[in-house]
Amino acid sequence: MKAKQLAVAIALIGAGATLNVHAEEKVNKVERVEVTGSSIKRIKKEGSTAVETVNRKAIEKTGATTVQELVKNITAVDFFDYGDQKANSPTSSGASNIKMRGLSETDVLVLMNGRRIPTAAFTDVSGAGAAVDINMIPLSAIERVEVLKDGGSAIYGSDAVAGVVNFITKKNYQGGEIRGGLGQSSRGDGTEKTFGMTGGYGDLEEQGFNVLATFDVLKREAIYAKDRDMTKSNDFRRFGGSDDRSDYSPYGNLLNDDGDIVGTVKAGCPAESQVGKGCKYDPLASLLTINNAADRVGGMLQGSVKVTDNITAMVQGFYSKSTDHFEAHPVPDIFLTKDGKEYLGRFMQAGPRTTDRESTLSQLTAGLDGSTGGFDWSVSAGYGVSRSTNQDSNYLHAVKYKQNKDKIDATVTTNDQALVDSIKVTPLREAENKQSFLNAKVSGETGLVLDGGAVAFAVGVSLVKESLVDTPDLLTQAGLVKGSIKQAATDVSRTGKGLFAELAIPVTKSLEFQAAARYDQYESESHVSPRLAVRFQPIPELMLRSSFSESFRMPSLKQISENPSEGAYKFSGEDCKYINKPDTCNVSGYTQTKGNANLKPEIGNSFNFGAVVDVGVFSGSLDWWLMKKDDVITTPTESEALAAGQWFIRDKQPIVYKQLMNRGKFESSGIDTDLRVRLPLDIATVTFSNSNSYYLYSKSTNAAGDMEDGLDVMINGTPTPVWRNTFRVDIEKAGWSGGAAILSTAGFKDSKVSVDDKANYDPDTKRVDAFTEVDLNLSYTGFKGLKLDFTVKNALDAEPPFSNVGTTFQYPGFAPIYSARGRFYTLGAKYSF
Repeated sequence: MKAKQLAVAIALIGAGATLNVHAEEKVNKVERVEVTGSSIKRIKKEGSTAVETVNRKAIEKTGATTVQELVKNITAVDFFDYGDQKANSPTSSGASNIKMRGLSETDVLVLMNGRRIPTAAFTDVSGAGAAVDINMIPLSAIERVEVLKDGGSAIYGSDAVAGVVNFITKKNYQGGEIRGGLGQSSRGDGTEKTFGMTGGYGDLEEQGFNVLATFDVLKREAIYAKDRDMTKSNDFRRFGGSDDRSDYSPYGNLLNDDGDIVGTVKAGCPAESQVGKGCKYDPLASLLTINNAADRVGGMLQGSVKVTDNITAMVQGFYSKSTDHFEAHPVPDIFLTKDGKEYLGRFMQAGPRTTDRESTLSQLTAGLDGSTGGFDWSVSAGYGVSRSTNQDSNYLHAVKYKQNKDKIDATVTTNDQALVDSIKVTPLREAENKQSFLNAKVSGETGLVLDGGAVAFAVGVSLVKESLVDTPDLLTQAGLVKGSIKQAATDVSRTGKGLFAELAIPVTKSLEFQAAARYDQYESESHVSPRLAVRFQPIPELMLRSSFSESFRMPSLKQISENPSEGAYKFSGEDCKYINKPDTCNVSGYTQTKGNANLKPEIGNSFNFGAVVDVGVFSGSLDWWLMKKDDVITTPTESEALAAGQWFIRDKQPIVYKQLMNRGKFESSGIDTDLRVRLPLDIATVTFSNSNSYYLYSKSTNAAGDMEDGLDVMINGTPTPVWRNTFRVDIEKAGWSGGAAILSTAGFKDSKVSVDDKANYDPDTKRVDAFTEVDLNLSYTGFKGLKLDFTVKNALDAEPPFSNVGTTFQYPGFAPIYSARGRFYTLGAKYSF
């Protein structure tokens, strides 16, 4: 009997679906698809693991013009805006990553069509940034986004500890569309222009082939800190915070032997800048941005052809390019007057330090998918490259600068220009992250039939090779670029091999099990990642699900490189006592971090239990989750390193040094809810939906080996609010559709240490207020082929709540989970043909 004539029921626990392949004579065929979290094809349906899906229609309702804007609407994602806010950060300027479950961006695996894509080329030795830059993913090519809220190493291997985000592109698309958009803030800045085209030809089923091409351009102007009340000055005393203006002033602040400011070299300090006997310099009052400019272009070309009735060949290539320009203030330093007195000054004549960055991401993938003898199989191979280049200007050669320092008067701009030019340098940093992979898998029925249907299986192998070459300028490697930081060169590579197996076991029509395991081997380590899951549906309206997964993460390539790197750091608060300064100190210095070639993989365990209800117009889900991780790769905090005496003075500035280590544990837990009511009324269809992610705790091991809860505080500049919530109302009627979204985030204690750190936590610490943003969207499709969209982001023009911990040049007075852009209007049009 032919396979397509059989009626089968395969329990597919990865998404908890039941598959029915109908007899040949039935006209409407049920399509089997692969859902994130399993390698067995199934009908898309709620299953043993929560997989949140954002389809194309929902994507358009958000009004998002980038993937970054899109994922901010997913409450399970711990998204941060720091990439578009940071200026002149060596690694993360202009980049955006995804975090989940209180873990870092390196614990979330980002896929495209179930396949890996290269991570960013510029990363930090701590591991920060060693993830996919989602700004480089072309949004127009995305048909849907699937978010697996569970460990996925049993299917996908390393990195899938906190979850998996799978961007799935359009397939078998026919027709074309031209689209454009114009956006601007209510203050007339941050203008954003978008243009794109998509075209598809051929029907894969009817004609045996399909070709799809997409192209997108985004140009965005910067928003400057000085143009927002919240960020117009580093003097945050107006919010009850600290005065973070710099003592490195163009007027020159004279120092006595104790390092105290006793006057200025040059008269004329503006009254608003005078503090005590000195003159403050306000970085936020000029030059710095709170929303970087962007110039991005991307495209994808995809072709599919039916080789036979049961075999399809596919080739896909995509390319994205981003160019950015960042500026920082002129070099600060300690200078000498003609009579040998020291003063804190800023070398204004050298000009603002600038970085011109170019980043590209490209990948070519080819594969075959087929069905033979009742088994589905797939083979694919790919090669991807992530490249980044930083070209710096107006930095100084440290040796030449030191030799000529006595000839420089930093309080004027009339120094010998030839001398100034002779000590300037233009450091170049280039990095390239390459990744090649080979995947093969087969799935089908085992021949064993239970009361619920046939037991299904999937087995597969994978091979991944990755390499990172990061080459800062030789002067930068030697720490000889004045005004910059020391950066280490990296040249490392590794190969990973994987073998996995999966079973879907339908014990009865209401009870289904999933079992999966994967073995991964690297040159230095190997690991087995198991997964067990169950789905129980006693009645059609109620389904219960539970799962256990073990996951692991290999150290990033930069983390196993032992060359030290540096970063700027502000010593304040509890730091002051360790560097022998007053409690109110605000001292600029550096933090030095070194990798560790002996790092072990991190091991994660996740547990989930939930329920799904579907009754009439109402549907909803509630899932409790627990995430544990052992052998956590940790960079000790600056406070821990200072307490251990790991600091020194260089050029009168404190340097705190740290080395990565596997230390202790991490554990977080929470509850996710998703509720939806759809009312098909006579006048319109109205849908109410609410998505919430609520943390119960987020604990990690401190230097003493005790577990401290990092929830509800802002450790290392990264807040973990107790909850995030998105409420939407959508209305559709006869060519019109509109909606409103209310995005809310809980407040948190304005502390950079845990409340469990009794020695350093201040019980009188103020709370940062909760924040709510209201977004509106309206669409009209009454004209043939034409769709008009109007969106208002942050319609109430809400300002982010002030955080004194967030008072640095990168986070100017607020945490990086917010934006100070304000109300933003976007008008878009799309013509389809």
